[in-house]
Amino acid sequence: MASLYVVHHTSLPLSPPHQLTAPEPPRAPPPSSRLPAVPSSSHHVSALPRPAAAPSAFARHCKAPVRDHDAELLRALQSNGNGTLHGDAAPSQVLGSRSDGPGGDGRSKRSRFCARDCAKRIMELPVEERVKVLDLLPRDDDALTVSDYNDILSALARAGDHATAVALFRAMPVAPDAQSFATAVQCLCRQGAPDEAKLAIDEMVARGFRPSVATFSAVVGCLCKRGRVTKAMEVFDAMRALGCEPTIRSYNSLVGGLCYVGRLEEALDLLNKLKDSPMTPDIYTFTIVLDGFCKVGRTEEATAIFHDAIGMGLSPTIFTYNALLNGHCKEGNPLKAFALLMEMCGNDAACPPDKISFGIVLTALLRAGETSAAWQTYKRMERAGFEVDGRALDTLVRGLFRRCATDVSALGDAKEVFAKVVASGHEPVSYTYCLMAQALARGGEVDAAVALLEDMVRKGYALRKRAYTDVVRALCDRGRALDALQVLVLVMIVRDFVPGRNAFEALLGELSRQGRWADAMAVYAAAVKRGVVVSWKHLGREALPPEEPVRLGVLVPQ
Repeated sequence: MASLYVVHHTSLPLSPPHQLTAPEPPRAPPPSSRLPAVPSSSHHVSALPRPAAAPSAFARHCKAPVRDHDAELLRALQSNGNGTLHGDAAPSQVLGSRSDGPGGDGRSKRSRFCARDCAKRIMELPVEERVKVLDLLPRDDDALTVSDYNDILSALARAGDHATAVALFRAMPVAPDAQSFATAVQCLCRQGAPDEAKLAIDEMVARGFRPSVATFSAVVGCLCKRGRVTKAMEVFDAMRALGCEPTIRSYNSLVGGLCYVGRLEEALDLLNKLKDSPMTPDIYTFTIVLDGFCKVGRTEEATAIFHDAIGMGLSPTIFTYNALLNGHCKEGNPLKAFALLMEMCGNDAACPPDKISFGIVLTALLRAGETSAAWQTYKRMERAGFEVDGRALDTLVRGLFRRCATDVSALGDAKEVFAKVVASGHEPVSYTYCLMAQALARGGEVDAAVALLEDMVRKGYALRKRAYTDVVRALCDRGRALDALQVLVLVMIVRDFVPGRNAFEALLGELSRQGRWADAMAVYAAAVKRGVVVSWKHLGREALPPEEPVRLGVLVPQ
């Protein structure tokens, strides 16, 4: 494995081989500090003497019959035995509690923070995990062994209180062992402090302890997540120099860090070297590199990596597929993503799509105007039991209503989706309503279109000229000139909106066809009054009264 990835960096200071075996931990603390101390501040607190009556107060309390043992135990742990209660000491109060400066003896100062201050957080653990630890907390700190402290540190780490675990580690009056350091390193990494975690490993090695692969890998992963790949390589080299052979998870962290900072060729080179070594890469290694190429618009190369993983007998996970789907969509190829999604939906597919998969493809198809493919994606998503959010449904229904202009059969699908938009609690925008009115008019449901326009007027929605024009035309095509006139009056009078030329001409044409010349002239006058220029072809000589040929002759085409 030494030939896989060799990086020339300054390795961590190593102890001689005979110091790698952990000696029997002494009872007195060693002269050096365990972890890097924070800069001195007002957080330092003076030592407080521990009242002698505290244990007896707890003992007296435990003898009383109680119904809730845990709650009473917690109250007893808060008692100092002198009428005061323990406060919640902040972790920063103990970060600098060791006197390792000039003239210091390296021993812990007495701090207000002690083991039983951790009781509240440990109480959140399941009962079978907290019983053992809670039984340790009533004892005086000086009576606890390093094994007892390790149990408390592990309990705090499981409870997610990593700051308190680190603070307790630094305030331990006994010398820590390898497990203590390992727990502290894991907690520091969870806190996002990789530099302190690395220094803790340095001190761990200097004390003669050998960190495990998991401890090293935690620091490597924490550094890589922050883009500090060079520092991570130093820890990686130090791990191998100590004889700790990295696992595939360690390599995955390093590959992820390289991709995170844009060093894709190096990540791909490391992947290829792993393929030719006993350390076989897993599907996550391929997914990390594949996702890195997709994010920079190199989906073709990512597809080659995808097929390479399948050729090695690896089964792609949903994360692998989603990374590739996202890459196709970002490059403006939603139909390629749609084709891959349909493969995932096949009956013999080993990895069916999840809600994220459908959402990626559906959004891209709607943005590209691929309504037919979007509708198929929506139906597949519905059959799979996933819900579509209201905004995506609103976009889909608009595409279906526009499709009705060339395919009237899509009206049923559009109405179905529209009903789900309303049921989801998402209020459609006025544009959606206008498109629906147009689709209803073109689909022959003219009365529903008129009712929708009236509802929009009542609610104050903005009207598009094309929407009510299509409704007026549909009414005129059916000989319903008066209904069409009422729509124009609704628009002009109620909304104080000037209809367009096409709406006026459609109504004038139908009134002329019906021989209703007086109504036609009234509509023409209304158009001229509002500055709308309409064609004269709809007004023949029959529209003019015979006794006034000269006065209105200018309006009549010869």
